[in-house]
Amino acid sequence: MSEILDVVNDNDEVVGQAERDRVHSEGLVCRLVYVCFYTANGEIILQKRSDTKKNDPGKLTTTVSGHVGSGQTYLEAAVRETVEESGIKVLPEDLTSLGIARADYVQGEYVSNAMRGLFAYKFDGDISDLKVEDGEGAGFETFDIDELERELVSNPDKFALLLADEAGKSLVKNIKTLLDRK
Repeated sequence: MSEILDVVNDNDEVVGQAERDRVHSEGLVCRLVYVCFYTANGEIILQKRSDTKKNDPGKLTTTVSGHVGSGQTYLEAAVRETVEESGIKVLPEDLTSLGIARADYVQGEYVSNAMRGLFAYKFDGDISDLKVEDGEGAGFETFDIDELERELVSNPDKFALLLADEAGKSLVKNIKTLLDRK
């Protein structure tokens, strides 16, 4: 049995629950979270997905990404996923919400229709402090934020669909705004 997820409607209201595998085979709308780490000197840390992942294998994505479990809030899932996927323990107040974006993707038999909670985290450590979750990731890479913006346009195939799409470009733009305020 796979993880139980909340199924939501277009207004992000819970309308039921289903196993994760069913959600992605039938294209039910679920909730996902993404946490993008950034540094004070304008770098973004991305995670390379494992080559064995069902979607976006071997592609670069946000530092942390994952499903919101049934009954969880986006923020609760973001805190949980951050420690699972990076080894970094954060408090809810450490994360900056960048909103919720609806984005739907199909990759072969894998359908990801989701409300996607986007978060930013100002990371003061070193990339070597991050720990890759077994079977999920294949390491972390650092990009200057301006370089990342250029790469998303010139080389979109190296990135997960979310990052290469409008939601990802908006995420990067919002992090740039956070950096400009500092």
